[in-house]
Amino acid sequence: MKILIIEDNISLVATLKDVLTSNNYQIDCLLSLEDIDDYIILNSYDLIILDLMLGKYNGFDFLKTVRDYIKTPIIILTAKNTKEDIMKGFGLGADDYITKPFDMDILLARIKARIGRLDQGVYYKNTKFDFDRFLISKDTDSVQITSTEACILKFLYENKGIFLNKDKILSNTLSSFDTSERVVVSHIYNIRQKLLEINADDPIENKWKVGYRWKED
Repeated sequence: MKILIIEDNISLVATLKDVLTSNNYQIDCLLSLEDIDDYIILNSYDLIILDLMLGKYNGFDFLKTVRDYIKTPIIILTAKNTKEDIMKGFGLGADDYITKPFDMDILLARIKARIGRLDQGVYYKNTKFDFDRFLISKDTDSVQITSTEACILKFLYENKGIFLNKDKILSNTLSSFDTSERVVVSHIYNIRQKLLEINADDPIENKWKVGYRWKED
Protein backbone atom coordinates (compact mmCIF):
# COMPACT_ATOMS: atom_id res chain seq x y z
CA MET A 1 0.00 0.00 0.00
CA LYS A 2 1.32 3.43 -1.00
CA ILE A 3 0.93 6.54 1.15
CA LEU A 4 1.84 10.11 0.23
CA ILE A 5 2.75 12.51 3.05
CA ILE A 6 2.39 16.23 2.31
CA GLU A 7 4.03 17.99 5.25
CA ASP A 8 6.67 20.73 5.54
CA ASN A 9 7.97 19.76 8.99
CA ILE A 10 11.06 17.76 8.03
CA SER A 11 11.46 16.18 11.47
CA LEU A 12 7.84 15.00 11.53
CA VAL A 13 8.12 13.71 7.96
CA ALA A 14 11.15 11.62 8.95
CA THR A 15 9.32 10.18 11.97
CA LEU A 16 6.19 9.38 9.98
CA LYS A 17 8.21 7.76 7.23
CA ASP A 18 10.13 5.55 9.67
CA VAL A 19 7.01 4.40 11.51
CA LEU A 20 4.89 3.81 8.40
CA THR A 21 7.68 2.04 6.55
CA SER A 22 8.15 -0.28 9.52
CA ASN A 23 4.44 -1.08 9.21
CA ASN A 24 4.94 -2.20 5.60
CA TYR A 25 3.63 0.90 3.83
CA GLN A 26 5.43 2.40 0.84
CA ILE A 27 5.98 6.10 1.55
CA ASP A 28 6.53 9.15 -0.65
CA CYS A 29 6.90 12.62 0.85
CA LEU A 30 6.39 16.16 -0.41
CA LEU A 31 7.39 19.26 1.54
CA SER A 32 5.35 21.62 -0.64
CA LEU A 33 2.19 21.57 -2.72
CA GLU A 34 4.00 23.33 -5.55
CA ASP A 35 5.86 20.07 -6.23
CA ILE A 36 2.62 18.57 -7.59
CA ASP A 37 2.14 19.43 -11.25
CA ASP A 38 -0.38 16.72 -12.15
CA TYR A 39 -3.21 15.99 -9.72
CA ILE A 40 -4.17 12.77 -11.54
CA ILE A 41 -0.96 11.10 -10.36
CA LEU A 42 -2.35 11.30 -6.81
CA ASN A 43 -4.71 8.47 -7.79
CA SER A 44 -1.72 6.13 -7.70
CA TYR A 45 -1.65 6.39 -3.88
CA ASP A 46 -3.87 4.42 -1.53
CA LEU A 47 -3.98 7.26 0.99
CA ILE A 48 -2.74 10.86 1.44
CA ILE A 49 -1.74 12.47 4.74
CA LEU A 50 -2.14 16.24 4.36
CA ASP A 51 -0.99 19.12 6.55
CA LEU A 52 -3.03 22.32 6.19
CA MET A 53 -0.34 24.90 6.94
CA LEU A 54 2.23 24.62 4.16
CA GLY A 55 3.86 28.02 3.95
CA LYS A 56 2.11 30.20 1.39
CA TYR A 57 -0.03 27.29 0.22
CA ASN A 58 -3.39 26.62 1.82
CA GLY A 59 -4.22 22.97 2.41
CA PHE A 60 -7.94 23.72 2.32
CA ASP A 61 -7.67 25.16 -1.20
CA PHE A 62 -5.64 22.14 -2.28
CA LEU A 63 -8.20 19.75 -0.84
CA LYS A 64 -11.04 21.57 -2.59
CA THR A 65 -9.19 21.39 -5.92
CA VAL A 66 -8.01 17.78 -5.87
CA ARG A 67 -11.43 16.38 -5.05
CA ASP A 68 -12.35 17.18 -8.67
CA TYR A 69 -9.60 14.83 -9.82
CA ILE A 70 -9.09 12.06 -7.27
CA LYS A 71 -10.96 9.67 -5.00
CA THR A 72 -7.94 8.77 -2.86
CA PRO A 73 -8.71 8.90 0.88
CA ILE A 74 -7.20 11.97 2.54
CA ILE A 75 -6.39 12.27 6.24
CA ILE A 76 -5.76 15.82 7.42
CA LEU A 77 -2.99 15.98 10.05
CA THR A 78 -2.74 19.51 11.39
CA ALA A 79 -2.37 21.84 14.35
CA LYS A 80 -5.55 23.68 13.29
CA ASN A 81 -7.93 22.32 15.89
CA THR A 82 -11.00 24.58 16.01
CA LYS A 83 -14.45 23.16 15.38
CA GLU A 84 -14.76 25.45 12.35
CA ASP A 85 -11.54 24.10 10.80
CA ILE A 86 -12.55 20.50 11.41
CA MET A 87 -16.00 21.02 9.90
CA LYS A 88 -14.46 22.83 6.93
CA GLY A 89 -12.02 19.97 6.33
CA PHE A 90 -14.77 17.37 6.23
CA GLY A 91 -16.93 19.68 4.14
CA LEU A 92 -14.21 19.92 1.50
CA GLY A 93 -13.86 16.16 1.22
CA ALA A 94 -11.41 15.02 3.89
CA ASP A 95 -11.96 11.43 5.00
CA ASP A 96 -10.51 11.98 8.47
CA TYR A 97 -9.12 14.83 10.57
CA ILE A 98 -6.42 14.40 13.22
CA THR A 99 -5.05 17.29 15.26
CA LYS A 100 -1.47 17.76 16.47
CA PRO A 101 -0.08 16.70 18.84
CA PHE A 102 -1.29 13.20 18.07
CA ASP A 103 -0.79 9.60 19.15
CA MET A 104 1.05 7.56 16.52
CA ASP A 105 -0.91 4.40 17.35
CA ILE A 106 -4.17 6.25 16.73
CA LEU A 107 -2.88 7.53 13.39
CA LEU A 108 -1.90 3.99 12.40
CA ALA A 109 -5.36 2.73 13.37
CA ARG A 110 -7.05 5.47 11.32
CA ILE A 111 -4.84 4.68 8.31
CA LYS A 112 -5.61 0.98 8.56
CA ALA A 113 -9.34 1.69 8.83
CA ARG A 114 -9.33 3.95 5.75
CA ILE A 115 -7.22 1.70 3.56
CA GLY A 116 -9.23 -1.33 4.68
CA ARG A 117 -12.37 0.23 3.21
CA LEU A 118 -10.86 0.78 -0.22
CA ASP A 119 -12.21 -1.04 -3.23
CA GLN A 120 -9.34 -3.42 -3.89
CA GLY A 121 -10.14 -3.70 -7.59
CA VAL A 122 -10.07 -6.93 -9.57
CA TYR A 123 -7.21 -9.21 -10.49
CA TYR A 124 -6.13 -11.05 -13.58
CA LYS A 125 -3.31 -13.38 -12.59
CA ASN A 126 -0.85 -11.13 -10.72
CA THR A 127 -2.12 -7.82 -12.07
CA LYS A 128 -4.60 -5.55 -10.28
CA PHE A 129 -7.10 -3.41 -12.19
CA ASP A 130 -8.63 -0.53 -10.24
CA PHE A 131 -11.39 0.81 -12.47
CA ASP A 132 -12.43 3.58 -10.07
CA ARG A 133 -8.95 5.04 -9.67
CA PHE A 134 -7.87 4.43 -13.30
CA LEU A 135 -4.89 2.37 -12.23
CA ILE A 136 -3.22 -0.88 -13.25
CA SER A 137 -0.56 -2.30 -10.95
CA LYS A 138 1.69 -5.32 -10.70
CA ASP A 139 4.10 -5.90 -7.86
CA THR A 140 5.49 -2.44 -7.03
CA ASP A 141 4.86 -0.93 -10.47
CA SER A 142 1.74 0.90 -11.60
CA VAL A 143 0.46 2.82 -14.60
CA GLN A 144 -2.38 5.29 -15.00
CA ILE A 145 -5.08 4.67 -17.59
CA THR A 146 -7.71 7.06 -18.90
CA SER A 147 -11.32 7.03 -17.77
CA THR A 148 -12.33 5.64 -21.18
CA GLU A 149 -9.78 2.84 -20.95
CA ALA A 150 -11.08 2.03 -17.46
CA CYS A 151 -14.67 1.90 -18.78
CA ILE A 152 -13.68 -0.51 -21.55
CA LEU A 153 -11.80 -2.79 -19.17
CA LYS A 154 -14.66 -2.74 -16.67
CA PHE A 155 -17.22 -3.56 -19.39
CA LEU A 156 -15.10 -6.49 -20.57
CA TYR A 157 -14.67 -7.70 -16.99
CA GLU A 158 -18.41 -7.49 -16.24
CA ASN A 159 -18.98 -9.72 -19.28
CA LYS A 160 -16.08 -12.03 -18.55
CA GLY A 161 -15.68 -14.89 -21.02
CA ILE A 162 -18.08 -13.41 -23.60
CA PHE A 163 -16.77 -12.01 -26.88
CA LEU A 164 -18.09 -8.48 -27.42
CA ASN A 165 -17.95 -6.90 -30.85
CA LYS A 166 -16.62 -3.39 -31.42
CA ASP A 167 -20.08 -1.90 -31.89
CA LYS A 168 -21.28 -3.22 -28.52
CA ILE A 169 -18.18 -1.91 -26.76
CA LEU A 170 -18.57 1.42 -28.56
CA SER A 171 -22.20 1.90 -27.57
CA ASN A 172 -21.68 0.88 -23.93
CA THR A 173 -18.48 2.67 -23.03
CA LEU A 174 -17.72 5.60 -25.32
CA SER A 175 -19.31 8.98 -25.84
CA SER A 176 -21.66 9.76 -28.69
CA PHE A 177 -18.83 11.72 -30.33
CA ASP A 178 -16.84 8.51 -30.87
CA THR A 179 -18.68 6.86 -33.73
CA SER A 180 -15.96 4.83 -35.43
CA GLU A 181 -15.25 1.26 -34.40
CA ARG A 182 -11.58 2.01 -35.01
CA VAL A 183 -11.71 4.09 -31.85
CA VAL A 184 -12.20 0.86 -29.88
CA VAL A 185 -9.16 -0.69 -31.59
CA SER A 186 -7.12 2.37 -30.70
CA HIS A 187 -8.13 2.27 -27.02
CA ILE A 188 -7.39 -1.46 -26.76
CA TYR A 189 -3.98 -0.86 -28.32
CA ASN A 190 -3.23 1.90 -25.80
CA ILE A 191 -4.28 -0.32 -22.89
CA ARG A 192 -1.94 -3.06 -24.07
CA GLN A 193 0.95 -0.63 -24.45
CA LYS A 194 0.47 0.44 -20.84
CA LEU A 195 0.36 -3.18 -19.72
CA LEU A 196 3.70 -3.73 -21.43
CA GLU A 197 5.19 -0.75 -19.60
CA ILE A 198 4.95 -2.58 -16.28
CA ASN A 199 5.12 -6.14 -17.64
CA ALA A 200 1.51 -6.69 -16.50
CA ASP A 201 -0.70 -9.64 -17.39
CA ASP A 202 -2.98 -8.97 -20.37
CA PRO A 203 -6.60 -10.04 -19.67
CA ILE A 204 -7.88 -9.12 -23.14
CA GLU A 205 -8.38 -11.74 -25.82
CA ASN A 206 -9.39 -10.74 -29.34
CA LYS A 207 -10.85 -12.95 -32.03
CA TRP A 208 -10.80 -11.88 -35.67
CA LYS A 209 -14.18 -10.60 -36.86
CA VAL A 210 -15.77 -11.55 -33.52
CA GLY A 211 -14.56 -9.08 -30.91
CA TYR A 212 -12.86 -8.84 -27.54
CA ARG A 213 -13.35 -10.55 -24.20
CA TRP A 214 -11.86 -10.65 -20.70
CA LYS A 215 -10.12 -14.00 -20.47
CA GLU A 216 -11.24 -16.58 -17.93
CA ASP A 217 -8.74 -16.85 -15.05
